[in-house]
Amino acid sequence: MTRVLFVCHSNAVCSPIAEALLKHLAADRYQVLSAGLQPTETDPNALAALQRLGVSTEGLFSKGLETIEEQYFDIVISLCEQAEEAAGAIPASQFMAWHFDGACCDSPQQAAKLVHEIFERIKLLVLVQDRQVKSLW
Repeated sequence: MTRVLFVCHSNAVCSPIAEALLKHLAADRYQVLSAGLQPTETDPNALAALQRLGVSTEGLFSKGLETIEEQYFDIVISLCEQAEEAAGAIPASQFMAWHFDGACCDSPQQAAKLVHEIFERIKLLVLVQDRQVKSLW
């Protein structure tokens, strides 16, 4: 099972969205966590946008990087510029930076747009990872 960690500054918007979406799409193949540098409460508009799509938010809460200390991940993905350096220092086989700087969920429409943008990248990640695992020929 591939272990993935999403990291953003507050673990309130982008990283919990990414965590929930990857679990929704491929929980059978990925163990997914998210964390932040300075965690704050998970954004209610982000949670509502996920729930409107039928994505479970059960067990989704904001947490700090100390919760993943001494863990190894196959993939670590930074979701904002402020978290890139810290995310890059986490032991992992691969590091990626998907920046959603200024991402906010001030309205249900903004939240839905952000969920869509993150979901497109999640789908691409799963497609690429699956092709690396299974040869097409």
